[in-house]
Amino acid sequence: MRCAASVSARAARALRYTTLLAAAWITTAELGAQGAPVTRARTAAEDLQLFSQVFNQIRINHPDSIESNRLFAAAIQAMVQAADPHSYVIPAVRLVPGKEEQMRAGKLHPVPIEFRFTGGAAIVAAVAAGTQASRQDILPGDELVAVDGVAMGAESALELEILLSGPLGSSVALTLERRRSDGTYLTLARSVKRERFSEESAVPAALMLDDETGYVRITTFASEKVASDLRAAVERLENDGMRRLVLDLRGNGGGGVAVAAEVAGEFLPTGTIVYTSEGRRASAVDTGRVKRSFWRNERQYPVVVMIDEGTASASELVAGALQDHDRAVVVGQPSFGKSLMTQGFPLSDGSVLVLVIGRIRTPCGRVVQREYRGLSNRAYYRAARAERDTIGRPTCRSSGGRTLYGGGGIYPDVRTPLPTRAPDWLADINEAELPLSWAGGYVTERGETLGALDAFVQAHALPDEALVSFRMFAQERGHTIPAGTAADEQLRARLTLVVAGVKWGSPGRYRIEARLDPSIMEATKAFGILDGRR
Repeated sequence: MRCAASVSARAARALRYTTLLAAAWITTAELGAQGAPVTRARTAAEDLQLFSQVFNQIRINHPDSIESNRLFAAAIQAMVQAADPHSYVIPAVRLVPGKEEQMRAGKLHPVPIEFRFTGGAAIVAAVAAGTQASRQDILPGDELVAVDGVAMGAESALELEILLSGPLGSSVALTLERRRSDGTYLTLARSVKRERFSEESAVPAALMLDDETGYVRITTFASEKVASDLRAAVERLENDGMRRLVLDLRGNGGGGVAVAAEVAGEFLPTGTIVYTSEGRRASAVDTGRVKRSFWRNERQYPVVVMIDEGTASASELVAGALQDHDRAVVVGQPSFGKSLMTQGFPLSDGSVLVLVIGRIRTPCGRVVQREYRGLSNRAYYRAARAERDTIGRPTCRSSGGRTLYGGGGIYPDVRTPLPTRAPDWLADINEAELPLSWAGGYVTERGETLGALDAFVQAHALPDEALVSFRMFAQERGHTIPAGTAADEQLRARLTLVVAGVKWGSPGRYRIEARLDPSIMEATKAFGILDGRR
């Protein structure tokens, strides 16, 4: 009883002490007009002194033995995150002896396999086409369980990539597991060669939707070959009789601003402004223009650009430039709202600070970046999917005099309905990556029955026996899929996309999506807006 009273007394004293500390943060020497206290901004020296005090209190009084470098690393990460949501620190990675030096010298080469971490497991997401690994029966959905005979212990895709890297031409032994449709597991031992491989095209789908409408999907602007791949795709469609184009930038997270200017040059004349940038440093001030245009008189056909909340960064610049210059009608949902210039700064321990150094605007002066000050990172990213309208947004005029809205993100000329929310059962199996885990075994056993990609695209549907197989697979993992025609149609569409991706990679997945997605057909209705403007 005496002990409890003693604890209560200490707690009371601690509470009073905390209250006094909280009061000390407020400087009451100056009062506002209403008599409220006005805080005085502390100096950098005072803040550093405060930081030192907190660090020392933890080091001296905390019952756990905490490494000081962990505390400093956490403080650095928090400081950078407080600056903005897009600056970050890449920590130095501890490697086996000699590997860090090889990595810095550019002597390490990755395996041609992309992994995704799901529930702590490393799952094959893609295998680079044309490589030896692509001919070794390694499929998306396979789980990596061991590397060179040692249980896989990496905890992130970056750590795993470094672990698997080595000298060009050398090999690494991978042990993978694949679940068969009957519930048994197949263990695969593969010696995978570290080899040079071409990046998958950022233009995985280019096809005719009808006799006059072409469709092109661009998934990223991170590759230097985007413009040339786009040019080749557009020329093929033009040879097939294309007289109008749907350019799909949904889900495109962006890339380099120089690449954005190149892509815009496919549809805008030389010298046209694509973006302007501003910042404290002179190197951040720039006016990006089309340097080499492939725009021709005969390429003045109508263009519709599709965007959504996943359209970000350089892809927003392309959509904004085509909209500002009245070259395209933008259709969909407001884009993400990210358009900042970043630069990497090496740190003394081998880490790298990637820091925002400037902001970018569209040709008419619209601010693309959404406001992030005063928001937590979680609130900032969630706001990308929030309903947004034009109320209170700043405006500018397009080349033809149209009113365009700024203030964050590219606002479409035509708002399309939000995609229908997936039912809970479908969201659950997607989050658990069940379609991907199932598809590898299905393609292994039934891949030859799928035929060629072109034929599969025309059919764009899996047979009923595939649905039966997956339902059994899901039920074994504790997921119940409702019966009925509606559930069958939703399940068939999802599995068809995943199987196409496993069998043919991104070209298969995006070509199937072009056939199944009703939003694409809805976008073609916007060509009438352009026709009325010309």
